[in-house]
Formats: sequence, C-alpha cells, structure tokens
Amino acid sequence: MSIETLAAISYVGIYIFAFLCGAVIGSFLNVCILRLPLGESLVKKNSHCMTCGAEIKRYDLIPIVSWIILRGKCRNCGAKISPRYMIVESLTAVLFTLTFIKFDSAAYGFLYPMLVCLFLAAVIVVAFEDLDTKTMSVSVLVWCGVFAILELLNVRFLANTAYIESMTGTGFTDKIIGLFAISVPLLLIGFVITPLVYVYFLSEDHKERRKLKRRLKSELAPFDENRVNAELKNVNERIEARGQVFGFGMGDVVLMGAAGLMLGYKAVVTAAVIGILLGAVYGIYIKAKDRDGNSEDNAFAFGPFLCIGIAAAVFIGNFLWDAYFALMK
Repeated sequence: MSIETLAAISYVGIYIFAFLCGAVIGSFLNVCILRLPLGESLVKKNSHCMTCGAEIKRYDLIPIVSWIILRGKCRNCGAKISPRYMIVESLTAVLFTLTFIKFDSAAYGFLYPMLVCLFLAAVIVVAFEDLDTKTMSVSVLVWCGVFAILELLNVRFLANTAYIESMTGTGFTDKIIGLFAISVPLLLIGFVITPLVYVYFLSEDHKERRKLKRRLKSELAPFDENRVNAELKNVNERIEARGQVFGFGMGDVVLMGAAGLMLGYKAVVTAAVIGILLGAVYGIYIKAKDRDGNSEDNAFAFGPFLCIGIAAAVFIGNFLWDAYFALMK
C-alpha cells in the first residue's frame, strides 16, 4: 500500500471521527439549549420526553440515528419530537468535519481545529438560545471567550506562529485588533447612538413629553396646568413601561469580541457584514409581513444572524475580505 493511500485513509478516518464527535457534542448542545435558559442542571436530570415525562433509554439517545429510527416520535407516548434535535446534531457534525477539512490537522496539528470546533459549538448554543428567548447565557459567552483566549495563547506561545498564520492568514496582532474591530462599534451603536436616535427622532412618546414640558415652562399662552401634568404623567408611564431601547444587546457585543479574538479582524468584519445583511433581509420580511401594523413589537433576535456570519467567516471570511479589496485596487 502506497504512502498516498495510507495518507488518504488517515484523512478519511480523521473526518469520520470529527463527524462522530460533532454529532455527540451536538446532542449535548441540545441539552444546553433547552436547560440553560431555564436554569436547570446539565448533568443531574436524565433526558426525558417533554410530553409524557418518560425517561429516554440510552439506545434512543444515539445522535441523529435515533431520531430517524423513531421517525421523530417518542417511543413511549408517540408524541412528536422536534426535528431541531437532529438538526443541531447534524449541524455540529458537519461544522466539525468541515473545520478539519479546512485546517489540515496533519500539517498543522489538532489544537487549532479543535479550538475552532469548540468555539463553533458554543456559537451554536448562543444562536438557538437567542432564537428561543432573545437572551444569551452568560456562561456560554464566557466559554466563547475562553476558547478564543486559548487560541490566542496557542498562537503566541504554544504553536509555530508561522504555521498558524500560513493556515489561517491570521496572526497574533490580527486577533487583538479583531477583539475590538466589531465589538466596540456594536457597543457604541447599541448603547449610545440607537438610544439617542430613538429618544430624539423616533419615539412619539418622548416627543410628546418634551412638548408637554415646554408647555409647562411657557408663559406665552394660558393652559390648564393640572391637565398638562396628568398628560405628562401618562406619557411618563408609557415610556417607563416600554423601557430603554437599545440597538444591540451586550451579548452581541461580547460574542463578536470573542469571535474577533478567535478569528482575527478580517474574518470578524466579514462575519458582521454577513450577519447584518441577513438580519436586514429578515427585518424587511417581517415588516412587509406586518403591512397593516398589527404587531406591537417587530423586534427580533439578531444574535442568530451574527452566529451564521461567524460560522461562514471561519471558512471563507479571510477569502472574502481579500477578494473584496483585490477588486478595489
């Protein structure tokens, strides 16, 4: 058997192993997605049917395969089991496999692709959590940061930096810049610019409050002070009930900071562009769907779109960046 054949077999073995590991980890991610927002333990309670409460047997917990064999139904009561479980397992398995295909472990070692896989696993949890609850678990965001920091240390101290840079097109400095490249703009847009624009240009209640306050200070025309104060009180109550309006959540800021530290500024900028474009398209869609304005709140979770951008940027982020600026020359 030739060396080329042995090398091909070893690569196939690595890819199969990555797929199987991804499927198993994806099964655990389903538990995280379901239990973390509820504050439940990830290890103390066995998996069970959400309809009848029956404990799921071990032979029905084989990632991907069990859902297909059971045809998406509980063995005990026949209740439907969401296809999301299989989707998350399959998605994780595919991303893990693509990561090891993209980053040649035989040439560059296993540490970098392993850290990327773990980071993507955390990103998957963030995406589905935000989709379900419009919140991101702090613990998962912390793990995103931990994996990114480990990769930074890997580049700086543990690995041959020349290898990492040649494989990823990203060095230590690129990662430090990436930490701030998108997170700082999101922080400013979300917590400074958007609230100011909302208060001074978009909110009718804030406009009405300023108008009523000017009326109370005005001496040019007579008015019923009690009536104006009553109207002002009502407006203030509506504003308080609405709460502060932000453009992005702090979870989005932390997520993109961790992504920039992991992938570098080129990839994280590309991820942000992809996420914003997808989010804009979806925003236009829900606005068009609600043509009559019947919905009181058209706000939607933006995190999943950023997560899609991050996943895409792992594989094509630097390529798209370089291709774009090559066209600009």
